[in-house]
Amino acid sequence: MNITLIKDKWIKFYKRGFITGLMVLAFICFIDQILQNPFFFNIMLTLSFIFFGSVFCGIISFVFLIFISLITVPKE
Repeated sequence: MNITLIKDKWIKFYKRGFITGLMVLAFICFIDQILQNPFFFNIMLTLSFIFFGSVFCGIISFVFLIFISLITVPKE
């Protein structure tokens, strides 16, 4: 188990997942809002969907980092 990988890279992995989720969900919601019958009709619902989805993507990225640290061996 490589604990130093988690200590050194957790912020980088979380930010990468959060920003990626933010961009993808914002794009999907933007496309949804320009449709004739949008799925999300309220702007606050759309913004909360984007924010909470981005947080979830960041958490998934962090879980992936933990998995990587479990299967790697630290350099000595």
